[in-house]
Formats: sequence, structure tokens, C-alpha cells
Amino acid sequence: MYRRVAYCTVCTVLTFALLWDVSEEYGPQKCFCQLSGLVDDCLCDIETLEKFNTKTVFPLISKLVKRDFFRYYKVNLFKPCFLWNGDVGLCGSESCGVKLCDEHELPIGMRAGNYNKYHESLTACEQSQELGYVNSTLSNITLDSLDKWDRYDDVEDNFCDWDDDNSVDLNYVDLLNNPERFTGYQGPLAWRIWKAIYEENCFPSESMTKKRPSPFVNTHPFNRAADESSRSSFFDSVSSSTSLQGMCLEKRVFYRVISGLHSSINIHLCSDYLFKDGWGEEYWGPNLQEFQRRFDPVKTDGEGTSRLKNLYFIYLLELRALSKVATYFESNNISLYTGNAKKDYKTKKMLLNLLSATNEFPMHFDEGILFQDKNSVSLKREFRERFRNITRIIDCVTCEKCRLWGKLQTQGLGTALKILFSSGNYTSKFRLRRQEVVSLINGFSKLSYSMKTLEVFREMLGKRMYNRRIANVCVIGEGMVLDSYCSAERICILGFE
Repeated sequence: MYRRVAYCTVCTVLTFALLWDVSEEYGPQKCFCQLSGLVDDCLCDIETLEKFNTKTVFPLISKLVKRDFFRYYKVNLFKPCFLWNGDVGLCGSESCGVKLCDEHELPIGMRAGNYNKYHESLTACEQSQELGYVNSTLSNITLDSLDKWDRYDDVEDNFCDWDDDNSVDLNYVDLLNNPERFTGYQGPLAWRIWKAIYEENCFPSESMTKKRPSPFVNTHPFNRAADESSRSSFFDSVSSSTSLQGMCLEKRVFYRVISGLHSSINIHLCSDYLFKDGWGEEYWGPNLQEFQRRFDPVKTDGEGTSRLKNLYFIYLLELRALSKVATYFESNNISLYTGNAKKDYKTKKMLLNLLSATNEFPMHFDEGILFQDKNSVSLKREFRERFRNITRIIDCVTCEKCRLWGKLQTQGLGTALKILFSSGNYTSKFRLRRQEVVSLINGFSKLSYSMKTLEVFREMLGKRMYNRRIANVCVIGEGMVLDSYCSAERICILGFE
């Protein structure tokens, strides 16, 4: 009996010692995705940014995007691809499909033939002269109506390849009924899009394309290992911390925002992944293994950390755009019109609350340091054309749902860039169309969600490492004490019975 108690005491002490080691070394606070310090090229620390997103931004914006004005997105999902035959490799999975809205499903203000009113005291022509005018038109409008407006030709400030709002090719999509999630669209068909985004938009002076091997040489659609190795080569050759160090600030910003958008989309897919259980039943949930494959430094040759940091960078950039445009949304002449006055009033109030909160953030991205040298005009034009080309490449995505969310998030980023770098400096002719407002808010919402989701994966990683150490403790304990009573006592003491 004495020997049994002695062994139990030893195994209990050892167990608590190892558990202490687990909490110190392998807890969530030591997770590889627990970043700290300053965001690259910004005077903002990650800890402050995460706290601001979790406590302030996410609770506000996650409710705002559920409002009718922001949940219905008008888009052309069938625009031809300009790079290759866009029908090759078309995703036939039900998960890839997008359900378009029928007329009766839309709020009354969005239905065809409904001419929207922005403010009863102003005509459309008068409104177009107001500072910060937002075109909140939600339905098709005749050319005669358009001719009444003194519309501002903002081609020089536009970072997106926008479709004509009045085109019959555009359809409304309910974003809440078509959530962004893993559809099974992967492999070479998906990677060729990111390959095109990075390689087709290199700045000539960088000459990166010549230094980089093709991601599809000697690979096979079913050779996952080869595909993954090739994917890393072209992804990291442009956006890696080493490659970015030799670039000027403007070019670093370009590649960081693209890499940050790429990382955010990957996090979305990992957080809502399609699984099958042992009985063949399908269910959605976070995929920790997939997250590690894309971001763990060990599995990404050290680049996973840079990818996550670029997520914080693009978040800061879009946060600054919202802060900068806040005063223009405060105008009484701006209406987020859906046809229901009470709901529209509440939606605008919620938007103003969010924008007001962005102004309170103490460490904003400083766009004033960009495009300041003698070559700034040509560099800004080149920057803008590169990004416009990216919005065109999204039309080559052969998964409808992926194309939908790719369009929305790239257009949201393009709208943020327009706000930050508008040459008109918000003159009386500056305006934002409805699609720009919808994509801006929804795009930023996805970034906010990505940062919030990192907390989920940190917790999952922490639990996994904790459980592994617990298993090791049990093995050691059983080896020391071959007594069922001692084992039961140990488990009881630890609270795992």
C-alpha cells in the first residue's frame, strides 16, 4: 500500500509538472498565428489592431452587412474571361453554384422600374452637385434619367473594371444566402488564377517573372505534393518578405494588399470547410489541418507568418479608407435606399456608428507618404492599371461562388484605393456608386471576420498541443505505475474522470 501511494505521488507530481509545461509552451499564446509587434510599413502594433477589431469593429460590421442595402449585391457572373477559355474546367459541383435573386425577393426599392428618391427636397441633378454624393440607385434607370445628372467621369481615379450599372447582364445576389465557403474548387484550375494575378501584374522594373518557374511544369492535377510545391514557388516569389525588401514603398504596398487579400480568402475557406463523417454525412466546420498547410511556418518555408502579417496590412489600409470617407457619408443627401424609410434610416445610422468608430482608432495607415516623388504620376497610373487588371482576372474563375466573392472583395479593395488616392481630393463631383459602397463594406467585413477567425484557430491549435502532451503524460505515468488504482486516482486528481 505504501509503495502504491508513493508511486501515485510521483506520477501526480510529474503529471502536474508536465501540464505546467504544456500551458507555458504549447498554449494558444504560443501559437504560430499569435503575431505581435508592428505591422510592416505601418506604425501600428498587431495587439492593438486585434483588440480594436474584436471589441469594436466586428460586432458592428457583422450586423451591418445583414441589412438589406448591403446584403444584395448586383454583379455580372457570366462575363467572358480575357485570358483563356473561361468554360474550361467549369466547376460542376452544387457547392460552386450561386442562386440569383428573383424580382419578388428584392426589397421594393431594388425592383426594376422603381425610380429611387434620395432626398425629397433635392432633385437628382441637384444631388449630383453635393459634396460626397453617393449614387444609391438600386434598379435599372433609363438613359434620360442619367442625362439629368452631371456625372463625374472618375476613370482616372477608378481602380476597378466596373460593369455598367444598367446592363441587363447584371443580376442581384443575396450574399447571406450564398456564403463564402470551401466549394472543392482547388488545384491547378484555382491556382492559375492566383498565378495570373501575381505574374500578369508585376511591375516591369522588378522583372520577377523571369526569375520564377512556372507553377505547372511537371505537375499533374492529382499530384498534390508537386502542385503544393509549385504553388509556393510563385506565391512566395513575389510576396515574400525577402522579395519585398528591395522594392519601393508603393510596390510593396501593392503586393502586400494582394497577399493580404489572398490570405484572408484562404482563412475564409479554412474556417468553413466541407467535411464528411464516417457515415458519409456532410457538415461544415473549421479545418485546422488546411489552415496549417497554408500558414504554418514549417509547412510554408517560413512564409506563413508574412502572409498573416499582410492580412493585418490590408485591414489597416481599408480601415483608413473608411475613416477618411466617414464625413461624406454624414451628409443628409446620402440615402442608403431600399424603399423602406425606417429600415433605411436605421441602416445609415449603423453605418455612421461604424465609421465613427474607425475615426477613433489611434494608429491609421498613412497614405500621404505614397506617390510623392518625381515619378509619382506614372507610378500611380501603373499601380491603378495593375489593380484594374486583377479585377478583370476574377472573371476567369470557373467557380461561380468563388467568382462572386472574388469580385466583391477585389472591388471593395479597389474602392478603398480610390478613396485613399483620389486625384479629385473629394471635390463636389466626387461620388461613390452603390456597388462601390456595398463592396467596400462587405469587403472590409470579410477582413474583420478573418482576423476574428484567427482566434478560433489559435484555440484549436492550443487544445491540440495540450492534448498531445496529456497523452504523453499518461504514457509516462502508466510506465511508472502499473496499477489501475493509481491511474484512476491520477485522472480524478486532474479532473478528467
